[in-house]
Amino acid sequence: MKEIKIFGRGGQGAVTAAQVLAVAAFLEGRWAQTFPQFGAERRGAPVIAYVRWDGIPIVTRNKVYSPDVVMVMDFNLFRMSNPLADIKPGGTAIINHPGNGSRLSRISTAERVRLFTIDATAIAHELYGKTTIPITNIIHLGAYCAANQDISVESVCRALPDFFPRNKLEVNQKAAREGYENLRGVS
Repeated sequence: MKEIKIFGRGGQGAVTAAQVLAVAAFLEGRWAQTFPQFGAERRGAPVIAYVRWDGIPIVTRNKVYSPDVVMVMDFNLFRMSNPLADIKPGGTAIINHPGNGSRLSRISTAERVRLFTIDATAIAHELYGKTTIPITNIIHLGAYCAANQDISVESVCRALPDFFPRNKLEVNQKAAREGYENLRGVS
């Protein structure tokens, strides 16, 4: 079973990202499950969303305690907690961070994870316009596809019409492809 934990802020689309990823997994013939964890907070408050899929029906109904993959949509979330604290050894972390992420290499060795960065904020500002809380979710899904190679970016793009109106579809498909093409590994 593959388990993913997505950390974001309300308004960034962490919950939608989890749902799109689950539908993409379903389109590829897997059983999928997704659910969020948040309170009655407002826009900008921390949000966690979970996704799991498998080739067989999923009977587990609890939150993801030891994810294979962690996506962090806002680097400032590290100031409040360590989103990588419970990642499986050898897991994958995709972090929204500008630059090459060389300052983050100690995270990779300390947590024994494959570490990737994507400047999702810059891409979001370019595609969607500048906003206080950049919407980075679909960009992160493209980055996920590039880092893990277990869900195709084409499946993510095929899942998008279930979540976005026709007039927003093209820009979101472009966001997924930009995320896929701009992922950087941290050594």
